[in-house]
Amino acid sequence: MKKFVKRFVIILLGILAIYLLYRFLFLKPQTQNNPEATENSPFSVAKVMLFSSAYGENKDTTFGQNNWIVDILQYSDIAIYLENGGADLSAENTVKKLWIEDIALSKPKIGSPSLYYLDSLNFGTAHFNEQNEIQEKLEFTVLNDKNIEDNLQYNTPTFFTDCSNPITLKYVNHSVKSNYEITSDEPVSFNGKLLEMANISLDDLKANLDFTIHIVANNDEEFYQRLSLPIELENENNSILEGSILVKNDARN
Repeated sequence: MKKFVKRFVIILLGILAIYLLYRFLFLKPQTQNNPEATENSPFSVAKVMLFSSAYGENKDTTFGQNNWIVDILQYSDIAIYLENGGADLSAENTVKKLWIEDIALSKPKIGSPSLYYLDSLNFGTAHFNEQNEIQEKLEFTVLNDKNIEDNLQYNTPTFFTDCSNPITLKYVNHSVKSNYEITSDEPVSFNGKLLEMANISLDDLKANLDFTIHIVANNDEEFYQRLSLPIELENENNSILEGSILVKNDARN
């Protein structure tokens, strides 16, 4: 009897090991990229634009033009343009649902980074709404109306079914320099030049944003696109230290 039980336990453990090995090797979690869905997807990233600058939040209510005490933040506005495989729209290449998930934000050497939904009308400005901070995922309201008459407000996450508008996000690195005192008889530019004034190294601001775009088409097929976006603050031609920088990346996957 003991031999039978021992043999039964060994067989059972063997079956369990084979099952776990199969799941590990062949079954991918749904939150990861699905290679088959991505390869056959009518949706792809056509272009990514990043506008980066900085801003000083004034803390001195009695300031004069030549005396400021500010907390310096660095921000990058992100616009992600999707394409849907052609001009002929169908249930296969139009969006029914869209959200971003599996968000990973690397921490730079200095500052405290956060990610927000960005009202597209505020793209390229220092403005952002603290209430739009993204925690675990961001779901968009998908509409069929192209908003030709501008009836729709963009202060809530909105995406058009034909992919005619971008996904807009805002990366903000708060307090890269706190209580920084500016004393100057000259006009002060509240942009990326503040970073140079405060002797902030761009290496200390390096960061990376990763997330998955999850799309459900109108035929109920699901597609995934994993993006890894470095927060680019300089290139061969200019840098954020000159005030701002606009980086365009075409067909980025």
